[in-house]
Amino acid sequence: MIGLPAALFIATAAHAAVAAAASGPALTPGTSQRGMAVAACEHAVHSTLRDTRGAAAAPTFNAAPMAVPGAADATEITLRGAGRVRTATGVRPFSFSCSYDLATGAVSGVVVRDAAAAPAPVAKAVEPDLNHISPTACESATAAALKRRWPNVAQIHFNADMRQLSQDTDGIASLRGQGSATPTVRDPSRHFSYDCAIDARNGRVIRLLLGD
Repeated sequence: MIGLPAALFIATAAHAAVAAAASGPALTPGTSQRGMAVAACEHAVHSTLRDTRGAAAAPTFNAAPMAVPGAADATEITLRGAGRVRTATGVRPFSFSCSYDLATGAVSGVVVRDAAAAPAPVAKAVEPDLNHISPTACESATAAALKRRWPNVAQIHFNADMRQLSQDTDGIASLRGQGSATPTVRDPSRHFSYDCAIDARNGRVIRLLLGD
């Protein structure tokens, strides 16, 4: 199956069999059109999710879908709703829009989109613990990385005024700074930046990012 971009799955005329199965019995006098539309649309959403996420996809709906306002004499209604689908890789929220033909009692199209997952919690900043954090360890690691980049480096200078230190609640500190280096005696000075992740409990540098 060819994947559609942006986690967007569309069932239209190409899914005629799904739409027919989702439509249920034809409308008869006294039958709730809205109730039949809801049932048919949820069935079509379920079928679309099985097609795109695998046969084990098991959706649940947050609430009954809402009808989009339209003309009083419209022959088609549009329902919008949301839910969550459980697959082999976990649970994902989704939203959907479904068009239901009142004249034929069939779903004419359904669009299912991945909804934005809840953002990961952001680590709160705390006052850095200076008992174990020192620029020396970070700048030594940076100098070693620059020497690997330029084996014949002639000079390395760190700008102390550009240092920025922060720490999160997990005990990881970040020391960012800038400097300049002369790759060889014949080369002009080159600017660089660095960002060290430091374990605030022992001052050990656990990650270094070196930039131009």
